[in-house]
Amino acid sequence: MYSIKKVSEMLSIPAVTIRAWETRYQIVAPIRGAGGHRLYSDTDINTLKWIKIQMEENKVKVSEAVWLLKQGPIEEQSIEETIEKFAMTQFRKPYEDLMDKLYEQLVDLNTFQSHETIDLAFALYHYDEVFHHILVPVLYRMGEEWERGDITAAQEHFSTQLIMQRFTQFFRILPIYSYLPKVIALCPEGEHHHMGLMLFSLFMRKKGMEVIYLGPNTPLNDLYQLIEMKQISVVAVSVTDPELLETLENWIEECQEQYPELIFVLGGTGFQHCSSRISSYVQPDDQKQWEQWYKTEIEIAI
Repeated sequence: MYSIKKVSEMLSIPAVTIRAWETRYQIVAPIRGAGGHRLYSDTDINTLKWIKIQMEENKVKVSEAVWLLKQGPIEEQSIEETIEKFAMTQFRKPYEDLMDKLYEQLVDLNTFQSHETIDLAFALYHYDEVFHHILVPVLYRMGEEWERGDITAAQEHFSTQLIMQRFTQFFRILPIYSYLPKVIALCPEGEHHHMGLMLFSLFMRKKGMEVIYLGPNTPLNDLYQLIEMKQISVVAVSVTDPELLETLENWIEECQEQYPELIFVLGGTGFQHCSSRISSYVQPDDQKQWEQWYKTEIEIAI
């Protein structure tokens, strides 16, 4: 029998991932030793190893690998066909369960358990799924309930800060390619909602772009020196309040006079009915459109 630390070392699978797979998919059933610690059998190790091989060699997700495992012996040539069958089933990822669990922990101001749930989510799903389908929806729910008076400002601020910490972790670990344009990302002064900006910034960081994240409530007139000092090529701005658009439009026009090559990309609900000259810079909340923007605005300039 092997401890979870030993299994993690043998298979190069983080212990938190092993526990997540065990909890979510019940693919292994370790016994408990005298001290209550998990002990894994050779069969458990072979199962975990098989799951890892499917993910690495056949490029399947963990949920697909588990589904394959439960189908019994499968010929190599039929794996692709079986995965396609899996995609057509009614299997649904229980994002909602994790969202509800995380929401309750955040409302209770429970830092440790909140981070544990987020760790579990990252172990089960790709980080894009976690951000778009769990963390951001939880924050939107928090914002709506705070506006209705169902939760306090302290609970909303605690939740926002904790989740933003998890976003910024990825900013640090994703690689930066020096040949790509540098970006500043901000919400103008008076704008405090920046989740959309963070998601778009994460998209750019995944591409290898250096993003200087200024966040909400940023004074625009202070940015000229930064643009020159850091040789900024792209300015990403998010706005939910349409009353801020006139000031923003004037500032963009001034920037264009000083820096004609500067690329602007705008997003947020504040631009829904925008019909001004800056409307051509607005990107919808759609990752496919973001990819198209990257190809036409960034790749072509490299």
